[in-house]
This record gives sequence, C-alpha cells and structure tokens, in this order.
Amino acid sequence: MRLKSLQYYTAKLPYTPAKADVPLIGYDTDTNILSGVILGMAYELDGFIDAYHAKFDNFNVVLTGGDVQHLASHIKNRIFADPDLIFKGLYAISEINNA
Repeated sequence: MRLKSLQYYTAKLPYTPAKADVPLIGYDTDTNILSGVILGMAYELDGFIDAYHAKFDNFNVVLTGGDVQHLASHIKNRIFADPDLIFKGLYAISEINNA
C-alpha cells in the first residue's frame, strides 16, 4: 500500500513493485523508493519488536501476508514468517468442523 500510495498521491513518482533485494542506498528512483519503503518498514517493525522485548520477557513475533517475503530478510529480530499462515489456519479449522 505504501508503494502504491507514492505513485497515486504524487505527480511524477512511478509505481515500483516490491522485492526483497533492496539496497541500503538506492542508485535510481526505483531503488530509492524501495529502500525507503521496504527498509523503512523493516526498521519500523524492529523498533516495535525491541519495545515489546523491553516490556515482555517471552513472546513470539509472527508475520503473515503476501508481502512478508519482502520484509522478513531485513528484520534483525527473530520472527516467524509465513505468507500463507492465515489460509493454513482457516483450512485446519474447516477440516476440524467438517470431520
């Protein structure tokens, strides 16, 4: 959504599809957009995870959704990432209910 918003709400920025291979410092418009959005989100998540670590001793972080593969490799904290976790859970529930 952040990548789409940059294109939609600006006059001249292009839409740049997400990908996992993102440089820290971009060398053109697309790589600068990706660096800001993908790495910015990863650092944002790391900040939240660090804050939770300071408050709670034991917890797990689970990321799910179609774009998780673009973020997971950039997060420094230990996480569990599965883009299809919700679908797997819904399938498991339907199997139990239909047994």
